[in-house]
Amino acid sequence: MNVFEKSVSALCHEDIEKCLSGQLDRVTIYRILQGFCEDGKIHKIVGDNSKTYYALCHDCDHEHHRDNHPHFRCINCNMVTCIEDKLLSPKMPEEYSVSSVSTFISGLCPKCR
Repeated sequence: MNVFEKSVSALCHEDIEKCLSGQLDRVTIYRILQGFCEDGKIHKIVGDNSKTYYALCHDCDHEHHRDNHPHFRCINCNMVTCIEDKLLSPKMPEEYSVSSVSTFISGLCPKCR
């Protein structure tokens, strides 16, 4: 959790491995990440580059993830950040029930712009 608490952006598995400097093997890191997701401590983000990122959750628990917000990846520095604006669920036909909405945006972050 220290790695996530110190980070200003979402992290991919490789980023986490670098931060841990070989303290844990790849499989152990995946297991810990899965446990953190199940406990509502972090959430998964699948990027536009098909890479999976992980970010700290805010106000989540093991039953309800509140990660229905946009995620942004800078095409220059590759930093992935949560955009805390909430998304409205798309208007769906009555027979559908929306449980989550995922939006991933790429472009230039304020630092690289």
